[in-house]
Amino acid sequence: MEKRIRFTIILVLILIVVIAFSFQSKEKKEYLVYNEALDKTAVTVDDVSLTLKDIAFYVAYEEKTVQEQAILYNPDNPRQYWNVYTDGQFVKLTAKQAALDMAVHDEIFYQMAVAEGMKLDVTEQEYLENDESDFWSDLEDWQREQLGISEEELDSEMEKIALADKYQSIYARCTKKSTRRIILMGKPMRHFCRNTNTV
Repeated sequence: MEKRIRFTIILVLILIVVIAFSFQSKEKKEYLVYNEALDKTAVTVDDVSLTLKDIAFYVAYEEKTVQEQAILYNPDNPRQYWNVYTDGQFVKLTAKQAALDMAVHDEIFYQMAVAEGMKLDVTEQEYLENDESDFWSDLEDWQREQLGISEEELDSEMEKIALADKYQSIYARCTKKSTRRIILMGKPMRHFCRNTNTV
């Protein structure tokens, strides 16, 4: 009988602690209004802090992509798709992580391109300008407003992405020709792309 009372008291105490923590965590939850928090750090890559403003392109791109899927999923209520739970995660959280992953990926390759002194050529610059114009014009007015950055700021981010893509493309071609040992030694790209005219 005494063990049963002791067990009941312990169980009640555990329930009180769990309930207290659940109320505390609800109070600490802070909702983010994206376009009012553009200066907040979203992620840090090699001591470079990327703010929400810096990753705005990725947010807009991922939102646009998932929204297109959402409309196919349920044209009458696309918001329902954002709350679908699949592969152990909600679609909205998967989209958030995808935007962050793309931003980190491109920042790494952008830093490598800058270190190599890489620039876009005239043709690549023309393609970029077309992409910038297309992307901006595809955004609805409410999306532009919610994004919280200007067309020029978005263009600047897209230029960094284009440079990162160029570097990644050359890097991929060169590493196919190179040995794993050279890559692991951390030699600059010019070291193992010496015989190509792509850099």
